[in-house]
Amino acid sequence: MPDVNEAVTHPSDIPFFFILGRPRTGTTLLRALFDAHPNVQIPWECQFILNLYPRYGKITYWTGDLLREFFQDLQMQWQFSAWNMDLSRLMADLMACAGSTSYARICTTVYLNYISFYPKEEIRLIGDKNHGYTIYTHRLKRLFPDARFVYILRDYRDNYESVRNVDFELPIVSLVVCKWRYFYKKALKASERFPGSFYFIRYEDLVTDPELQLGKLCKFLEIPYVADVFDFYKKKEEAERKYPVDVLEKHHKSLFNPVNTSRIGRWEKSLSQRQVRMADLVAGRYAEIAGYTRKYRGFSPWIGLLVLPGVCYARCIYLMTYIVDRFPYRIREKLLSRGPLWIAGKFGGLFSKGH
Repeated sequence: MPDVNEAVTHPSDIPFFFILGRPRTGTTLLRALFDAHPNVQIPWECQFILNLYPRYGKITYWTGDLLREFFQDLQMQWQFSAWNMDLSRLMADLMACAGSTSYARICTTVYLNYISFYPKEEIRLIGDKNHGYTIYTHRLKRLFPDARFVYILRDYRDNYESVRNVDFELPIVSLVVCKWRYFYKKALKASERFPGSFYFIRYEDLVTDPELQLGKLCKFLEIPYVADVFDFYKKKEEAERKYPVDVLEKHHKSLFNPVNTSRIGRWEKSLSQRQVRMADLVAGRYAEIAGYTRKYRGFSPWIGLLVLPGVCYARCIYLMTYIVDRFPYRIREKLLSRGPLWIAGKFGGLFSKGH
């Protein structure tokens, strides 16, 4: 692997791309494939670019004190501790940025200090996989004008079926599908605002014909297609040494297996007809826009009442995010880290699991 400092010499020349989509839709699979690419730097998920933007985003002249403060705040970000890097080297590279420089340049320096499990050659592209970035594409475009976005979709019913087996979202069908629709609508609108910057891909297509789909993606991102990336799952031992095994087994077990189609259509056997009706109602016409077929297209007042609490909860979350996003940095950080859990506790009692 090339010396990290050599790559940092001209970080502003390296373009960014962002993997967007809902949790459990294939975003982690995409990230693993690109992490295995020799010309792509794409660390583990950490939303520090946007989290630290209110405090540092508009700074154009960086003193040593500012850089040290940024370095400390960076280490407090959720999941940043999972990044494999030499912190003393990162600090030295950040201090080398003192003077007139942009926040984007500072962020790029951080990304280029990440040490992947996979061998790297010349870094031609920097990637980031974060679900929350879907609603902030305008801000990301402001920071990185040449940025491109890859939005991955998955059947909303399989998405719910997968979400209910993990512990980071309430397993409420109307809530999960409402989020699926909200994010997809946001991505569609952003693609109209930034034509040519978006690429939509379905999880089902990716796992059914991975070579073809990855080839198209590489062409969109202007990097060479490398077939060896499909061996990403062979780094299981390295991953287990770095990350808690129980977390990997529960949330990222598929990363230890080759790309396969075993997770397509699970909803047909595992969801009740009432759950399917609820999911189809909430997804609405966006199911067909995304290329999926609703089993139930008519409206039922009873099903409409059943989905109402989950839909209201989702809207409450996005309203809170919109309001809190305008608060001062320190207050915003505390509210966004604790607020969703508080709301979940209040709403959770209104539902029985799986409804």
